[in-house]
Amino acid sequence: MSTPAVQRPATISIKNLSSAVQTAVKAVGDRQKIEIDHQLHVSPIIMGLILRPQDKQHAEEVAARITDQMGASHGAGKLEPAVLIKGGVITCGFIAPDVVLSE
Repeated sequence: MSTPAVQRPATISIKNLSSAVQTAVKAVGDRQKIEIDHQLHVSPIIMGLILRPQDKQHAEEVAARITDQMGASHGAGKLEPAVLIKGGVITCGFIAPDVVLSE
């Protein structure tokens, strides 16, 4: 009887996450000719950034770009873009996978 292999969670560097967020925000800002203000956000549900209410119309594009940037550039595996709006706070990025965050 063999024991099932234990799957280790992926490791995402906070530095890489921050870099991916900055790159995605710059790309969307350049494309839309706007300046997007943002804050890095990490939680058990969603990772990405918090947008200002006036930037809401760009949330899905920012989430997709952050997800693409993390998956392609930082080997974070298959990630799913997400936007969460709760209590007027707009968080966009990707659904938090089973990961270990590192510095």
